[in-house]
Amino acid sequence: MVEPVDLSVSRLLENQREALLNAWMNEILPGWRKKYPKLVDEDVLRSQSRQLLEELRKLFAEHPADTWEPAPDTKLAALLREATAQRAKQDFEPTDTALYLVSLKRVLLRRLLEDGAVAHPAAFGKPLATVENVIDRLTLLVYEAYVETRERIIAQQSLSLLELSTPVVLLWDRMVMVPLIGVIDTLRARQITERLLEAIARHEAAVAIIDLTGVPVLDTSVAGHLMKTIAAAQMLGARVVMTGISPDGAQTLVKLGVDFSEVTTRATLRAGVAEGLFLLGRRIVAAGSTS
Repeated sequence: MVEPVDLSVSRLLENQREALLNAWMNEILPGWRKKYPKLVDEDVLRSQSRQLLEELRKLFAEHPADTWEPAPDTKLAALLREATAQRAKQDFEPTDTALYLVSLKRVLLRRLLEDGAVAHPAAFGKPLATVENVIDRLTLLVYEAYVETRERIIAQQSLSLLELSTPVVLLWDRMVMVPLIGVIDTLRARQITERLLEAIARHEAAVAIIDLTGVPVLDTSVAGHLMKTIAAAQMLGARVVMTGISPDGAQTLVKLGVDFSEVTTRATLRAGVAEGLFLLGRRIVAAGSTS
């Protein structure tokens, strides 16, 4: 009598778990050790893989159909997502991450064939198809988890770079400065405004210097962002001094009809700092001067 096909896979995973685990590790470890010598912890990998084999044994004992799809709230899915997220954070390549399950599929199919699929193709057709479907679905889950983790990492890094690219410096008591470098888009303009307003409120600043020396392109979009930032700063009671507009930038803004006549501007940061001190009723004098 032919044993139920789903139980044959479950029994294989139960009776030959260590042999399957060793064969799986022999498939995956040589390549990973070569490409990621400092990242692969064999003991951790074996422990994760042993848990995964146990969850697969339980799955095949439940008679999965060859159209089975993984439920996101199962322990099996959680184990794979956790392991995949760890590898994504370690900069494993997506192909190597997917190869983890592809190697397992090769091991399982090879062992099923050795156990009689060739001699009894009618009896083993279903378990072969089921193994193919289950591992392929789990491989897609791994790939999705990898992409989600990498996208989250990239978003966090982009936010960190954005914050680093928009520092607000306390130059003097009640005087802050934001040096702008690079292209200013809508997202960055919002970040600039938020950080400048936070600094004005935190330091009770009366003067805010916006330095444009490092901004390569001045156009109507950039000018519009700057005007909104200046208006918001003035609503908090800060006088704004804009510095570093290049001669070409000034001509471009005039041609575009951008009006900065209501804004105090200075050609250089040095002149802008001097203007800021003047607005605060302060000035810099030589050491030892009595004037």
